Amino acid sequence: MSIAAYHQTIAECDDPRKIEYRVFLRITLALENNRDADWRSAALKDALWRNLELWNALRADLLEDGNALPEALRAGLVSLSFAVNRNTQRVLRGEGGIDLLLHINRSVMQGLQGAAQGAAQGAAQPALELATEDLSYGT
Repeated sequence: MSIAAYHQTIAECDDPRKIEYRVFLRITLALENNRDADWRSAALKDALWRNLELWNALRADLLEDGNALPEALRAGLVSLSFAVNRNTQRVLRGEGGIDLLLHINRSVMQGLQGAAQGAAQGAAQPALELATEDLSYGT
């Protein structure tokens, strides 16, 4: 079996929450690695666009009728996706930093990690709390 086939098999068999966590982790690390970069940095822009693409895909999935997440959690995450969009635009205009984006991603990652360990109710709490916070700080 080739390495690519092996990775494909693992991806198809792995828990979806673990896969989501890994995607968030890679993108969040890319953002962190470019935290101090100038807003015109190609590497920062790439990380920002990847993060925005992730959140746009997440929002599309959350808005699907068949999404099994609780409605309140879905609504909170959709609100976060719009906050990510607004903050990303500010950063791309040179008007703010990425701290809010990092905070949001880390909180979602905490929720995904907790959910993967079987604590779905408690794991959802960080994202729900973020959804009700004032999301304008740091920008």
